[in-house]
Amino acid sequence: MRDEDANGNFKGGCIKSIIAHLDYIQGLGMSGIMLTPFYKTAAYHGYHIVDFEQVDPHFGTNADVKELVNEVHKRGMVIVADFVANHCHKSCTLFSDGKHKDWFCYKSNGTYKCFAGIEDLPMFNSKNKDVQQYLTHKALDLCDMGFDAIRLDHATGPCYAFWKYFVRNVKTKFPNVRLIGEVWGELDFKPHNYIRYFLNKLRYDAQEARQLEYVGVFDGVLDFCYQQLLCAAVHANQSVVNNQKLHEEIKLHLARYPTGFQLWLFLDNHDLNRFMFECGGNKKLFEEGIDYSRQQNMPWFMFYGTEKEFTNDKSIFDGTPYADERVRMCLS
Repeated sequence: MRDEDANGNFKGGCIKSIIAHLDYIQGLGMSGIMLTPFYKTAAYHGYHIVDFEQVDPHFGTNADVKELVNEVHKRGMVIVADFVANHCHKSCTLFSDGKHKDWFCYKSNGTYKCFAGIEDLPMFNSKNKDVQQYLTHKALDLCDMGFDAIRLDHATGPCYAFWKYFVRNVKTKFPNVRLIGEVWGELDFKPHNYIRYFLNKLRYDAQEARQLEYVGVFDGVLDFCYQQLLCAAVHANQSVVNNQKLHEEIKLHLARYPTGFQLWLFLDNHDLNRFMFECGGNKKLFEEGIDYSRQQNMPWFMFYGTEKEFTNDKSIFDGTPYADERVRMCLS
């Protein structure tokens, strides 16, 4: 949907274009779509939000979003929004007007805390009641638009008290909207129950233990553990379909979660190497990963371009600035 050049200029992609391609998406066998954030942003990908009230004009209008939701539902499909509750861009008036200083986190030396060390992204003080109310209201706006689920970006950033307030208020008004957390890596992660977390780390691994901390907090999480298990298999040049060891590992992994807690499966996304890259260009393993994932009794997401066998030439984790653009190419 979105891309830019090295100077940060927007190019390609808008909500109207998604509407025009819904038949194409459904023709791939997809039963829904998930967007990246579409509010006014300082960066092409949408995660540097400047204004939580307005759709970015590069992407379209509020009316376009509502039309997209309606058109998706007409086809019997579902649509998922992406919501950022951890930070905003420094040009957002909530930060820049100087009137909401207690809405943001500050260090003892008086400087504001930044998400992932990026100076442009001040972090919200998720313990602040006004912040909780404001951001929950913004999520309710998405529910009012008709979104069926919300992906919660960097869910490990806001505190558990924030999520308790957020989930309770969203579910009171929209009990059927699924709230799915992006729980990935160590950044800003704090256990909900320290004893349980460290025991789970000993029994499983750190990513599994982190995901398990959000059982009872959200309706589900994006399943990075599943993705890592499949990548480990293809890195060893092992079959995905005819791999009993892998199947047993995945079976045990899935069994650790209670019935009703949703694990949303995927092979790659905008923050990871393309799955074709992980397969070393081996088309057979690539196709096996897709076929195997489709067969799981779980929601499964295909990153745009996978149907065209998109890959990246170099890993996005080589330390190069903006290396993630290697997996965010335009879809023509």
